[in-house]
Amino acid sequence: MKASKKDLVEIAGIFAVVASLIFVGMQLQLDRKVALAEQYSNRAESVKADRRIILESDALMQNLEERWALGWRPVYWDEDWEIAGLVKEGALSSRGVIAEIISKQLAIIGYDTIYYQYRQGLLDEESWSGLRSSLKRGMAQNELTRAVYIQFARTTIQPVVEELLHEIESERLATESDE
Repeated sequence: MKASKKDLVEIAGIFAVVASLIFVGMQLQLDRKVALAEQYSNRAESVKADRRIILESDALMQNLEERWALGWRPVYWDEDWEIAGLVKEGALSSRGVIAEIISKQLAIIGYDTIYYQYRQGLLDEESWSGLRSSLKRGMAQNELTRAVYIQFARTTIQPVVEELLHEIESERLATESDE
């Protein structure tokens, strides 16, 4: 059976329509991912703005300091936090500890937003790898950073935080066994 030129043109036209529909579908998926990432980022920025208000408000910080002096501690606070918070021996004032916790909350929210974008395929592997190394370094070097990240990591990035904690602990044990 021999196909006429008209039949070949119609078949080519069908393939062109199908290809363009596939392209449109792929573009819609990408647009949806970008929109979701933008919404996620906007929600994170809203939370970060609330935290920044506390940092910038003398009245709120004064209130927290007064409550701290009366013995108030956040519900998650325990002896490990007391040590990590450098409150013992007066290394940091209560205001300093509160400010450090809030600034580290801001950081983990930022990492979480970036990780969400990475998971959506909107950030390349190399960029995420560098940010992941930065996150790990901060957790390895500072007890308060580690404590805040464990306590405040959103469910999105919580597995990464746990993975990094495991890596840090494994590296610490390997270093100790070498000594």
